[in-house]
Amino acid sequence: MSTYKKLISLFILTTVFAFYVSNADAMAELELIQVLKDDVNDVDGLGNPRSVKVLSDNSKVFVSSGDDNAFAIFNLDDNFNLTFNQVFKNSDENINGLEGASGLTYLEHVNKAVVTGFYDGALTIFASKNNSYSLKNTISDGLGYKRVFDSEIPIGNLDSLGLLGAWDIVNTSDEKQLIVASYMSNAISIFDITPDKGVTFNSTVKSAYPFEGDLGNPISLALSPLSDELYVLGFEKHQLTIFERSERGDLLVKQVLKNGSDGVNQFINPQKIVVSPNGQFLYIACAGSHSIVVFHKLDNGKYEFLQAINNLDVGGQGLEGASSLAISSDGSKVFAAGEAGEGLFKFSAGVDGQLNYKNKLVSINDNELKRISSIALTDDNRYLLVATGKNNSVFVFRVN
Repeated sequence: MSTYKKLISLFILTTVFAFYVSNADAMAELELIQVLKDDVNDVDGLGNPRSVKVLSDNSKVFVSSGDDNAFAIFNLDDNFNLTFNQVFKNSDENINGLEGASGLTYLEHVNKAVVTGFYDGALTIFASKNNSYSLKNTISDGLGYKRVFDSEIPIGNLDSLGLLGAWDIVNTSDEKQLIVASYMSNAISIFDITPDKGVTFNSTVKSAYPFEGDLGNPISLALSPLSDELYVLGFEKHQLTIFERSERGDLLVKQVLKNGSDGVNQFINPQKIVVSPNGQFLYIACAGSHSIVVFHKLDNGKYEFLQAINNLDVGGQGLEGASSLAISSDGSKVFAAGEAGEGLFKFSAGVDGQLNYKNKLVSINDNELKRISSIALTDDNRYLLVATGKNNSVFVFRVN
C-alpha cells in the first residue's frame, strides 16, 4: 500500500473513531426516555413540529405543528413520560389561525398558550380550565395565503396588525406583553395582556431607524433576562436589531449589527437566538452560514462580535441550516442543531461566553437525530426535548 493510501486510510479510521467517541460521550450524558412519532400509538399533532414548550412545573408539554397546522398538548408523569392529551387543528370546526403553526409561548400567570400561524398571519390563544384547554380567540387581519404569499398586489394598510408570516413569539418576564416577529410584514408586533387576562393589540415596529430602514424580515426574537432589551433577527438582511425597552414597554433602537460590518462574520440568515442568563452573551444560529455566532456586551452597553462556530469546528459536518439552540439556566451549556444537517451538538460556555465543542449525538437506539427543528431544555435542566421537523417526531432525554 502506498504512503498516500495509508494516510487516507488512517484519516478515515481516525474520523470514524472520533465520530463514535463523540456519539458515545453524548449518549452517556443524555439518557433516552421516549420517542414520540406523529400518527404512531395514537399520537397526533407532530407533523413537522416547530416549537416545543414545557411548563415550569414539568406537568405539560406543548408542541406547534407546521404541517398538521396544529397545537398539541401532552401530559407528563413523575418520570417525565409524555402522554398525548389534546390536539387542535385548523381542519377542526371553529378552529382557525394555525396554518403553518410555528411560534409558541405560555403565559403561566393566566394559564394561556399562544401560537403563531405563519400562513394564517395569526395569533391563536388557548385557555386552560379544569386541566383541559379550549380555543379562546384568534387575532388576525384575515388575509388568506394566496393574498399574502401569491399575489403581487401590495398589501398596504390591510396589514394592520403586522402579523403576516408570524413566526416567533416571546412574552415579557412580567407577562404583561407579547412580542411577535413576522417575516412577511417585516415587523414586530406588540400585544398587551390586560388585567382581565385578555390579549389586545398595542402597536407594530417596522423600522430600525436611524441605523437601518427596516428589520430585515424578522423570524426570531428574544428578550434580556430583565426584559429591558429586545433582540430581533432579520433573516434576509443578515441583521440583528437591538432595542432598549422601558418599563412601560416602549422600544428604542439601540444598535444594529450586520454581517460584514464591525467585524461580524458568518452571520448569514440568522434564525434562532438565545440569551445567557446574565444577559452578557447572545448566541445565534445562522442557517445560511451553517454557524453559531456569539456576541458579548461591552461596558458601554453595546454588543460586539466575539466568536463564530462552524462545521470545521465540530468535526466537519452537521450544522447545515443551523436553526435551533437551547441554553441551560446557569449558562454553562448550549445545545445546537442544523435542520439541514444531522446530530445534536453540545457546547460548554465559559465565563467569557466562548463556546467549546464537547460532543455530538447523531443516533440513539437506531433512531437518527436529523432535521432538528427545535430544542427545549426544562427550567430545572434535567430534561431535553428535541423536535425533528420533517421527521415528525419528538425525542425526550434525561440529562445526566
